[in-house]
Amino acid sequence: MKYAMCPKCGRRLCKGENGTKVEMECPKCGEFASVIIDEDDIHISKKPIFTNTPDSVLKQKQHA
Repeated sequence: MKYAMCPKCGRRLCKGENGTKVEMECPKCGEFASVIIDEDDIHISKKPIFTNTPDSVLKQKQHA
């Protein structure tokens, strides 16, 4: 089990095992974080893991 920490305030965000992929906001400071846990490393980024394709963005705009 590995723990991911907020890159801004240091609060523990989540724990997970190899293959865990999470996008979340820190409950303490509100900073967005995407977390990917691999076998040997933990990657924490401010960028989203998944991006929208132009078709899905268009569909979201039509329903809004």
